[in-house]
Amino acid sequence: MDKPPVDCSGDLYIAWINFQRRALSMQQVLGFELHFVPSPFETKWLKPLGYVWQALRTSWLVLTRRPKRVWVQSPPTFLPHILVVLRLFRRFGIVADTHHEALIPPWAKVPGALGVLNRCNTVMVHNSESLEEAARLGVDRKRLLVVEDPPPPNMQGDANVAEAARPYVLVPCSFKSDEPIEVLLEAARALPDVEFRVTGNRARAEAQGYTEGAPENVNFTGFIPLEDYDATLKGAAVVLGLTSEEGIQLSVANEALGAGRPLVLSDTRVLRAMFGSAALLTPNTSPGISATLREALDRRTELEERSRALSDRRLAEWVDVVRVMETQ
Repeated sequence: MDKPPVDCSGDLYIAWINFQRRALSMQQVLGFELHFVPSPFETKWLKPLGYVWQALRTSWLVLTRRPKRVWVQSPPTFLPHILVVLRLFRRFGIVADTHHEALIPPWAKVPGALGVLNRCNTVMVHNSESLEEAARLGVDRKRLLVVEDPPPPNMQGDANVAEAARPYVLVPCSFKSDEPIEVLLEAARALPDVEFRVTGNRARAEAQGYTEGAPENVNFTGFIPLEDYDATLKGAAVVLGLTSEEGIQLSVANEALGAGRPLVLSDTRVLRAMFGSAALLTPNTSPGISATLREALDRRTELEERSRALSDRRLAEWVDVVRVMETQ
């Protein structure tokens, strides 16, 4: 893409996490200045102190960079509160990149959450179900804009799937309650000739008992560096994304499109509507997952083509949607 659809060179995007593909993909297309601001503390009981540090870091970035617009990822739903206060000292627009979790308890119950969203210039939600949820909360529809995750640009064309005796399925996980990990492990037992590489917080997986007694063909990799993760993504025979909750979009689905990889997803309304033309949809049962993965492996070439086609179409549509921000 030669020219960004919206001039975001003077914008600042802040997310209180270590890394998030959605933000990086948008930055690669729009060119804003991106800052991940994770907590300096790993211990849960120190999290409030971490919030204080993150708030100070955010304030310093906004006041010293003098941005035209500030984009923030929510949750936490009190992050837009900070920007509303900082706008007393600097003039800038506010874009709230609002994930589905921000629209439901407990995050939706943070005092003043609705009020500050209605003081933002744009409230971005990720799909039509989140749009309706935001409207039910009382967010001004004139501020709402559905902006799906853009497929990561510049990832196609160099996939290197090894023709190994045992291909691998990439399964990025957060190990939150909506992910049917135990069902996944049973599905893996039914596919002993296939390796499963499960990325994400290994300590959380261990704490929940998933690693103990897992099948030998399941490898809990933990977090891996971005360059290694991208190489793993490009080399996957199939990418698998699972959730039991409606409204969850699954960033891994767009990652798979960007890399042109075969894709298998849980059969939810949102995922069917967004990715049904490329992905195979599976019920969250071990027989369903194993059978769908076997089908995806057999239809790998076809599914690669479908992922690439949807990626190209999705990116063109995404550019047109983001242009609407200039009118808000």
